[in-house]
Amino acid sequence: MNTLGYVARQFDVLASSSKPKEKALPRVSTWSSKSFLFPHVSSPRRAHSSPSLPTLPDPPPPPPRSKPHLESVIDQIFFIRVFLMVWDNLKSAWSSLKAKHIHLSLAISVSQSPSPLLDSTPSPPRTGTPLPLPPKKTPFHLPKTLVLDLDETLIHSTSRPIPFHSSGSGLLSLGSFGRRNKGAGHMVEVVLGGRSTLYHVYKRPFVDFFLRTVSGWYTLVIFTASMQEYADPVIDWLDAGRGILEHRFFRDSCTQLPNGSYTKDLSVIESDLSRVCLVDNSPVSYTVNQANGIPIEGWTHDPSDEALLDLLPVLDSLRFTSDVRRVLGLRSAGVQMRQLQQLSSHS
Repeated sequence: MNTLGYVARQFDVLASSSKPKEKALPRVSTWSSKSFLFPHVSSPRRAHSSPSLPTLPDPPPPPPRSKPHLESVIDQIFFIRVFLMVWDNLKSAWSSLKAKHIHLSLAISVSQSPSPLLDSTPSPPRTGTPLPLPPKKTPFHLPKTLVLDLDETLIHSTSRPIPFHSSGSGLLSLGSFGRRNKGAGHMVEVVLGGRSTLYHVYKRPFVDFFLRTVSGWYTLVIFTASMQEYADPVIDWLDAGRGILEHRFFRDSCTQLPNGSYTKDLSVIESDLSRVCLVDNSPVSYTVNQANGIPIEGWTHDPSDEALLDLLPVLDSLRFTSDVRRVLGLRSAGVQMRQLQQLSSHS
């Protein structure tokens, strides 16, 4: 049936000879089964009656780009990439800065809020950057210890009142001494062995000013050869509630010599003797530590005494030395030299 249809179509094409320039259908070169089963379908042809579309001219090729134009495009791309890189770096830096600020704020809030469940020693805050360490203290910055004798150095006490002392304002009723030592008179009752003894205690001129000044330079210690029952109320009177004379050593901390006098070993107060000095009116008191002793004239009643004021420049300088013995030892060496000279002259 396919063969008959194909032959009929061929006759029809031959019969329509009135149409000019009609091309014949392509003929099959071989009579294979493939050509019969799958005949070649030609593309539909346009009828001559239909109007033909005008053929458009080919578009002109784009003009070639000039070299300056290419360079400007490359520059723009380069600047865009640089801008993006800078922007990314700024974003990362800002994020890290915010994170550090948050961590630091949390650490400060935790350190400032005490908790009874935590240890008393605060732990260092967990921050990204280590906190600066506190400055290490050198021997020049460490507070030194000033040891003070009591009787005849800071005060004078007697079992009988001084006859010239009136109304507790000063000795010998002198106006100048009364102004310097206002309220100097003080009575202390001491009970020893069942016996009660009343002592009249007087302050050395300028003692209050001296204690107030040196308490800002040194750690003050009272080291006396007196009994504690007598010395404690006297020291409390000198301290006047200021809390600057809390460290106290009494006769039981002294060493008694064969002649009955007492010497003071400063090692019971401070093992590092380079930072300790003793002010005492008795040279016997610092025979164990002569390079640490500062002599002062004993005081009993002189209202014009200014020995405590004279010590202030020396004590102000000693607090900046690394070893007080290097300075005070020069004085003891000079004293020994003078004693040797006196002995040689007498011989």
